[in-house]
Amino acid sequence: MVGIINLTRKVLPKLTADAKQNIANINSMPEMVLTKMARNGDKSILHTDMNQCAAAIIKKDGITTVYTDALHGCNSVGAVLRLKNGEHLCVLSHYVPTNIEGQVKAFEKQLNTYAKYINENEKPKIFFNIRGYDNNGKLEAVPNPIVDKIKELFSGIFKKGVDSTITPYANGKRPAFFSSANIFQFDPADLNKLKITNVGEQEKFIDLTV
Repeated sequence: MVGIINLTRKVLPKLTADAKQNIANINSMPEMVLTKMARNGDKSILHTDMNQCAAAIIKKDGITTVYTDALHGCNSVGAVLRLKNGEHLCVLSHYVPTNIEGQVKAFEKQLNTYAKYINENEKPKIFFNIRGYDNNGKLEAVPNPIVDKIKELFSGIFKKGVDSTITPYANGKRPAFFSSANIFQFDPADLNKLKITNVGEQEKFIDLTV
């Protein structure tokens, strides 16, 4: 069984005078690779559009990749929750920063939809991919109400609280062919292994058993 596909480019391509090369560089972007795979009939991939919140129960022979793209100042919030049968639910949202309430309500709707399957005694993992700013050479997250709002929503459901991670991304002065995707990939051979590739191709490898 094929594991997690490596979408991360080791070197970001440069803009050239060669139009064909530039097109090839665009097609090498992680979001473009996934989009092409989905258009070619790969049913393991679920895309989330802007101002949407999508969810899927992760299965070896079903959806194992959930992603969104075109994050240019938007908030992307993802969550991985353990279900009562041991499977994982992945919820991924992408909203403009002026629609905090809409994003929270969309997340709440997904939680309500899967409520009878969710294990409320397990700690869910929440991942915030939000706009950052340069603080003396270090990328810091811009204060964003979505963080506290989503945590408040989850704290009313899960008895042991949540594990949360904030990953800021650069929004200005981006180089050519800069990836603006937020991608959740579960290893089909071991669904407890998760790789997240955030905007700018920042990678995280997560063991969901911990």
